[in-house]
Amino acid sequence: MEGEGIWRRAGAFFPLMIVPGIVLLLAPSTVHKVMEYFGFRESLGGLLQVSYFVGGVVGILLITRLMQRFTVKQITLSQAALLCVSLLASAVCPWYPLLLVLFLVVGIANGILIAFPGIYVTRVCGEASHRAQNLLYGFFSLGVLSGPLIARLVMGERPEMWRWVFAVPALMIIPLSVPVAVAHLERLEGVRVLSLGVLRDILAERRKLFIGLFVALLLYIAAESAVSMWIIRFFDSHYSASNIGAWVLTALWASLTVGRWICGWLSKRVDPYHILLFLTISSALTVLIAPMTGSRTAAELIYPLVGLFYSGIYPMLIGYVAWFPAELSSAVFSVFLAAGAVGGAVLPYFVGLTNQFGGYVVGMASISLPLFGVLACLIVLRGELVGAGPELACGTDAI
Repeated sequence: MEGEGIWRRAGAFFPLMIVPGIVLLLAPSTVHKVMEYFGFRESLGGLLQVSYFVGGVVGILLITRLMQRFTVKQITLSQAALLCVSLLASAVCPWYPLLLVLFLVVGIANGILIAFPGIYVTRVCGEASHRAQNLLYGFFSLGVLSGPLIARLVMGERPEMWRWVFAVPALMIIPLSVPVAVAHLERLEGVRVLSLGVLRDILAERRKLFIGLFVALLLYIAAESAVSMWIIRFFDSHYSASNIGAWVLTALWASLTVGRWICGWLSKRVDPYHILLFLTISSALTVLIAPMTGSRTAAELIYPLVGLFYSGIYPMLIGYVAWFPAELSSAVFSVFLAAGAVGGAVLPYFVGLTNQFGGYVVGMASISLPLFGVLACLIVLRGELVGAGPELACGTDAI
């Protein structure tokens, strides 16, 4: 593997990752218009993201079984097709309960498309996946960055135009799947299906590392999803500036995208643990402070910093999957992302309830609590994470 590089091994996935990124923020980007269109408040609007993430959990937990039966290319292209169809069906859906069901299917397909390329990168790149994951999920972040812009351009002030926002990524995924369709992709051999027996083996191998990373990812993705879900509504309700909120969300994900590529470069020179520690402390403090300043201008400036500090946390936590044995790494990856999806389903809903009954300042500031939880996990895992990984597997020219 020496000298072959990440681009040659996994580059076909990079364009495709843009669409799952767009889909990730479909609910946050449209929920205020969907609520207006169907005529309900936050407690029901939050169910759209819950439905998406529940589907994501189901999809992620299916990955190891799919890997036993199908090739890398078959899994990827079938889920791209399922995502396309379910998004188009959502775009013409006349009833909110049916929309929730369709978003469950969207979550299944999108969860697999988000997680599976990361599993592939982990298997073919080893510990270089710290760099590879930042590059891969940098393209994913580029899609997340594009989502609010697409929503803003398509919807404007017309609530009914949220349907077209769902149709755009459905159509985009067709050409962006072509590189995967024509690429030569390695077959992933020796994959063990996720089961209680496999979980016991994982715990026997590296119990402390597994549990710590599991909790950290659950808490981080919960915090990331909650900010993205409610930031537009926060600016709308607290400052009467929903249009500004959409631009702030875009700026947050622009910072996150750039930050991931910076972290990919830094991880070749600095131990990922130290980068993680800095990013986690900084993100927890900025998420806490941003809604409490009482100044719209301050919030507009601080939330993009939140994106910069969020940037490397997820890819670097996921990068430690390479420290588990190869036959277990796919199952570990699936469990970690499923944990994240659970966090992404639960916390935004409860933040929505807090926003409705306790006010948006309290609700948005409360998102810092899981980030302090991530910090606690990193402190506990210090001995497991600092300089204790395997040899790099993708060569020094990976990025």
